[in-house]
Amino acid sequence: MRCKDALREFESYLMLEKGLSDNTVESYLSDLVELFDYLKIKKVEDITSDDIGNYLGAVHDRYNATSLARKMTTFRQFYKFLLKGHYVKVNVMDGFDLPKLPHKLPEIVSLEQAIKVLDHLDLNDDLGMRDYCMISLLLNCGLRVSEMVNLTTNQLNLRERTIDVVGKGNKERIVPFDYETQDMLKDYLTGARINLNVEGSLLVFLTKKGRPVSRENFYRILKKRAKEAAAKGHFTPHKLRHTFATTMLDQNADLRSIQELLGHSDLSTTTIYTHVNNAKIKKDYEKFHPGNRKREDHEK
Repeated sequence: MRCKDALREFESYLMLEKGLSDNTVESYLSDLVELFDYLKIKKVEDITSDDIGNYLGAVHDRYNATSLARKMTTFRQFYKFLLKGHYVKVNVMDGFDLPKLPHKLPEIVSLEQAIKVLDHLDLNDDLGMRDYCMISLLLNCGLRVSEMVNLTTNQLNLRERTIDVVGKGNKERIVPFDYETQDMLKDYLTGARINLNVEGSLLVFLTKKGRPVSRENFYRILKKRAKEAAAKGHFTPHKLRHTFATTMLDQNADLRSIQELLGHSDLSTTTIYTHVNNAKIKKDYEKFHPGNRKREDHEK
């Protein structure tokens, strides 16, 4: 099978069967195009494990461990697809292990600073009310930014106080919300959104011209609102989601419940938040333990 034909078939597989996002599919294809360009081989069945090894050796100094791990994941998924479709007989990725990645904890924003941003918004202004709702859904429900900006009115059940969220891979989950969020959404849907919805859209969140709010739009909005409120810390949409998760854990929520709320397919992904808690505990210990306080006083 020609490499360019395999690439086209793999793209369809990722989008239609796996339901991956456009960005993820684009990253996978980019990795494979770079591999094919380096090898200058026309057919996928002609690629050997030595070819893969030579390519990885050639780009090793150009990419960090995270990027190399992503490329390895791409190649593994590609060969699983090729084997499944009987396009190749041998998985040339069998002998390769993923590189060890540095342990990186998710970054959060202070709950106090996030509330400061919300309190600074003018709820009598259509855009102020919209932004309040968008930020709150990430902070109080742990939605991904893509899930929030693509939210439609038929996904909201105000009476039951739930959101039918469509997540990664088109997997659905039910996310509950509290009475305060219920009142907030009611006010927004019956007020600001009617004024913004000049084109009859089903989307919950719209721009001033009635168009969809993109992920990039929201990132800029969040940065602007944090700056206006003089909030400390670097605000990003994903950090608000991390703040939701760590706050739930602080309140002794069950890890599996947090997994379901976040839409993680693997519990190990959710477990990373326990490390955030452990890091905070250690920091508090070093700051407040009497022995450490006495040592600091002595050193002064």
